Amino acid sequence: MIKAPAGTEILSTKTLPIASSIMLYNPPDKRRKHFMKKRIAQAAMLLLIGAVLSAPAASEVIDRILATVNGEIITQSEFERYKTMLFFGAQEKPSGREADRQLLESMIERKLILQDGKKLEIEVKDKEIDAALSDILKNNNITLQQLQEELAKQNLSLTMYRQLLRDEIMQSHVIGRQVHSKINITEKDIQDYYQQSKRSQEKRGPRIRIQQILLLVPENAGQKKTADIEKTAAAIREKILAGEDFGKLAATYSQGAGAQQGGDLGYFYRGDLMPEIESVVFDLEPGQVSPVIKTSLGFHLIKVTDRDTATDNATSWQEQAREIKSTLYGIEFEKRVREYLESLKAKAYIEIN
Repeated sequence: MIKAPAGTEILSTKTLPIASSIMLYNPPDKRRKHFMKKRIAQAAMLLLIGAVLSAPAASEVIDRILATVNGEIITQSEFERYKTMLFFGAQEKPSGREADRQLLESMIERKLILQDGKKLEIEVKDKEIDAALSDILKNNNITLQQLQEELAKQNLSLTMYRQLLRDEIMQSHVIGRQVHSKINITEKDIQDYYQQSKRSQEKRGPRIRIQQILLLVPENAGQKKTADIEKTAAAIREKILAGEDFGKLAATYSQGAGAQQGGDLGYFYRGDLMPEIESVVFDLEPGQVSPVIKTSLGFHLIKVTDRDTATDNATSWQEQAREIKSTLYGIEFEKRVREYLESLKAKAYIEIN
């Protein structure tokens, strides 16, 4: 069995979004090239894995017409083949009338996009198909002869396979012209998103760096055991106040995170720590050690090693510009694909039987 190229994506096995037949979103800097490659890779997978388009499977289905799209029909056998391809290898396979309705919807959308490509007189050149085919052979580490032999097992020919690749490339070209080319994310869009969303999620205000010594209290510990652990914590604190190194004592006694790093836990803002600890440590100055603090975990000793008093430690929008642009592009892409498909449907003659 021939493997699909690494990175191939399968559409959701639970629901089929309105753009499921065509949409594999990529960030704007590589969107056109990667969109096409992923669609072609998906086509390769659909034809190469398993008995997905075998003639026997089709012959077992009564070939009735399920839908007509501007004069082009979708038959029951075509529907079953598409369904097998789409969910091949999935652990969960949607079933029932609603799942079939959504799948048929995706097939209708696919036909509408290809029809639009013909109206736009978009041509897929043979060299594009050759390049796509070459990539598939390379990614699967197979020869053209091996590909033809595998296709023959599925009662398919290389000509049929190239036609499928042509359709996938056509769809990517159509989406590129009708959707991708019309999206423009401006600097102002990025700044507005940062102010409304990202910035509000960032933490601002003073932060402190702390070391910790934690002595855990077992869940089944009785009063005497708990009291003994607390006394140990108090004794350790006395050693610290007498001049012994906090980090060395943490490495020796602490049962908490960072023990082997001298108890260092890094920086924290208000709201990051357990309430019992936060209420104490933010009043400490660098170098000071807390009293013994009891929490649900056990007994803590906290030393503040640094205090950052900056009122705003948030990153600037420029530092997050690329990530924000990708996010906004994805949102806009989803919206425009939906609008594009709805506009195609509004102008089309679609009859569902």
